[in-house]
Amino acid sequence: MAAVNKIVKHNLESRTRELNESGTSLRDIADILTNESHIRISKNSVSNFLKNDIEETAKLIEKKTQLRTAVAEAEISTIEDRQKVITGLLSLAESAEHDRDRVSAYKVATEALDSLDKRIGKVSQAPNSDPKTIINITQNNLSIEDKIKRYRDAGLFNAQ
Repeated sequence: MAAVNKIVKHNLESRTRELNESGTSLRDIADILTNESHIRISKNSVSNFLKNDIEETAKLIEKKTQLRTAVAEAEISTIEDRQKVITGLLSLAESAEHDRDRVSAYKVATEALDSLDKRIGKVSQAPNSDPKTIINITQNNLSIEDKIKRYRDAGLFNAQ
């Protein structure tokens, strides 16, 4: 079993990182830590700690990136699934023989679009604050036709 680095053992990680980030040499970091902690810290201990710290940081960043990718993929999948449902509902509404069926299908489609608005609102910024804003979700009083047009214009919905 590998010995615990003295920097970790004596809780000197933050100070070591701080000195390293300020451009202090490994030898000087070892000397400063030795003087401040009254524990003999070698240049090799500093070097080993910083090497391991960089590797662990890289691993954490990679895991975080993978998690963000998985979340983004799930969001995209959810939006695509909702688009399919909305397309089906609109198809039902257009082919309905009775007005009450047509109204019911449009009502459910409107609710699905509102739900999609909220989902997209999670990933877009408030209007006029970021040029990457996809849709202004504060205007939820739009008709179904206006919402469909808005989605088509944004390239998010391809139902005819």
